[in-house]
Amino acid sequence: LPRVNMAFHRKQRRAGGLLRVCCGAALARLLWPASLQQATSFAASGRIGRLRPRPDALLADGARYTGQRRCGVSRLALEVAGAEGLTSCAHAIYGSGMLDTSLLTSFADQAGNINGVLFQGSLPAYLVFLYFLGYRKNNTPPLVQFGFTFLLAFVISTIPSGIMSKSAYSLILADSDWIHGTAESLLTCTNIMIVLGFRGALAGDKDLADNSTVKNVAFGWLAAVILFLAIGIPALHFEAHTQFLAGVGALSPSPVATPEPVNALSLPNWIVHWSTVFEFLIAMGLAWRYADAVGNPRWKGLTWGMLPSSASSVCALTFHIFYNQIPWILTGQALCTFIGNTTLAIAAYRIAESNGWTLAELDPRRAFGGGEQSRDAEGEAESFAVSRITPLPSEELIPGPLLAAEVVLLTLVFAYGTKYGELAVGSSIWQSPDSSLAAALVIFFPVVLIFYVLIYSRSEDIQRGQLPLFGGKASSTQAR
Repeated sequence: LPRVNMAFHRKQRRAGGLLRVCCGAALARLLWPASLQQATSFAASGRIGRLRPRPDALLADGARYTGQRRCGVSRLALEVAGAEGLTSCAHAIYGSGMLDTSLLTSFADQAGNINGVLFQGSLPAYLVFLYFLGYRKNNTPPLVQFGFTFLLAFVISTIPSGIMSKSAYSLILADSDWIHGTAESLLTCTNIMIVLGFRGALAGDKDLADNSTVKNVAFGWLAAVILFLAIGIPALHFEAHTQFLAGVGALSPSPVATPEPVNALSLPNWIVHWSTVFEFLIAMGLAWRYADAVGNPRWKGLTWGMLPSSASSVCALTFHIFYNQIPWILTGQALCTFIGNTTLAIAAYRIAESNGWTLAELDPRRAFGGGEQSRDAEGEAESFAVSRITPLPSEELIPGPLLAAEVVLLTLVFAYGTKYGELAVGSSIWQSPDSSLAAALVIFFPVVLIFYVLIYSRSEDIQRGQLPLFGGKASSTQAR
């Protein structure tokens, strides 16, 4: 038994030495512009500011230990072999770019510029939005809350996706079609859940508004995305411009003679992008109607809060329409995302405040049964109650199958139209990096149209030339 313990501790020490070599080599290569061999030697010392000889020196010194016990020689050989192996390993890792500090800090492959700062800065506001949206007295449809939360899966997926496209292909994420389309599909999944949640609540269908099957499909969707990204390069041998889903549905031969840039979005990728936009616009309209259904006009503020986010989507589409050649469009997208998450947080706070949220809600004792209200009353308020909603008449809601058919039809028309239309008409404009004015117009007019259709045409205050206040507390329908 003592021999077993001694052997176990020796293995622990050896493993610790190898781990120290590995971590030290990686950190030294990140922090100092020294050679990999020096970095490995630095790590082998185990102390900052004190270097051991390089691995080749250790090999030379090994002859001095020949007269010592076998365990000492074995330990020295292990350290030397480990150092040499880690040198090769570090060369491979660093050569791939995976330890580049710009990659480790990347956010949607936009690190080191204002875009990355804005994208990262928008995340805290979005978390605040989720907190206030989920306030127990809001009666937020559970699938809506889950859908907005699931958006974080898309946000997080852009980080490894951006790292993959940059390290494997030296491209931004938007230029690698199969990686881009795979990650973007999570946004489509998110918007579908938000639409279904609002529709279920407005129809008085609690099973749809809180559907566990839809949530399980979303988790399966996420697992498929992770698997696809994981095996795309090592197992499926995808190249930089491999088309998403093999470009299924594309017209062959192309009806347009104009050659397409190599970084053009595939047809399935365009379908993902356009469906995402249409689903989000439907969700904006449903949020406005939900305000009337619950008797709380502050829910209309959520539609206002979603407007900059829709502008962000328009910027993303425009960036791809011009074949990812006009950098300022990405900055505009990042800025709209930052503003949009902020306005979402403000809108959700106003909804929660109208339903009785106070600073006392932040008291951590409430989570453990403290506070003024009883746990029974709080537990009752936490559940989603269809009885607190005035359902819309069936004739005021488009039947689900018909709505799905409309979205599919619009998506296909716009996807095919964009894919081949910009090759047939004005290709010199779309493929030019100097078409900033045209890009600005492509962004401006859709955003104005969205504002007019979803907000101006429904707001009597704006039509009278007044700013909407969305004041007041929840009505008795909501408070019931």
